[in-house]
Amino acid sequence: MADKNDGIFEPALEKKVEISYDSLPNSTFEDVNLGGASFNNVSLKRSVFNDVNMDDTQFNDVSLKNGKFTDIYMVNTGFLGVNLSGSRFGCSIMNNVEFKNPDLKNSQFVHCDLSNVEINDCKIDGMKINGIDIAKLLEQHKSDKE
Repeated sequence: MADKNDGIFEPALEKKVEISYDSLPNSTFEDVNLGGASFNNVSLKRSVFNDVNMDDTQFNDVSLKNGKFTDIYMVNTGFLGVNLSGSRFGCSIMNNVEFKNPDLKNSQFVHCDLSNVEINDCKIDGMKINGIDIAKLLEQHKSDKE
């Protein structure tokens, strides 16, 4: 925007807007650069984000209950202390993913490509693959080797 007084263009990146204790329900933000913005104690309930770049974004103490994530690129993303109970992952690429200390009880993996997957030092009581009890299968394998 040009200032009528000096004719100099003011880049939008240098503008700083602070909104506190305000309500902006049903607002629309389009073609807006909010890079480096900070959102604290904000309700974005029932918001929709389309074509949004959130690279290097941090989410702390956030509720995403009943959220839907479709066509999301989350390469090199960390999930620490996350509760994903009742969540569903479908048609997702999860190559080179590490699950460290997760609780995956009662989970189902259906039509998954588990090629080259390694399972180490994990509790597998009751774990079945295609109806076969893996703990019993491993016990039998161990006794056959002896």
